Amino acid sequence: MDEPPRDPRHGPSEDELPGVLGYGLRWGSSANAMVVVEAARVFSDGVMFQVGRQLRRGDLSVRAFQQLVHEDHFYASDEDRRARLRYGAVLADGQHVTDGYPFGRDSEGTGAVLMRHGGGGGGGASSYRYTDELWLHPLPPTGPLELVVQWPSLGLPEQRVALPAADMLQAAEQVTALWPD
Repeated sequence: MDEPPRDPRHGPSEDELPGVLGYGLRWGSSANAMVVVEAARVFSDGVMFQVGRQLRRGDLSVRAFQQLVHEDHFYASDEDRRARLRYGAVLADGQHVTDGYPFGRDSEGTGAVLMRHGGGGGGGASSYRYTDELWLHPLPPTGPLELVVQWPSLGLPEQRVALPAADMLQAAEQVTALWPD
């Protein structure tokens, strides 16, 4: 049985060894949360950003901290969803994309795509670490790429970090096929 053709909007090729860029940049913070851009794996048709989230209990009760750790996963209303963690990107050509639309597409359903592609995490009673993967397709155009994060329920207002797309485009030239056939 033949597999359907790969849709590059949904994630990177499994047949490529990506170019890797390390960042280690603080992206946004509040009293109990820190969000950082750790790295990017650059493929021939997109970029997978590795984003770290660190939550700390601080002076919160254990119960309040447990709710904080799990609040991004469970929502009862649209109002709750507006307070959740949101990621976005502003491309040099003026496109704005967020992970809030189906499949991370822009509001018109065309153009660039930004979507959460996976992640994992864990922690204990006083801290919790989570890693998100964000897939941006296609490769960004030449110029600045701004990544945007906002987490209203944790007091993190919109924060931006600029990354040079030229570095990503150069890394894309280093991508190699795992199976050259």
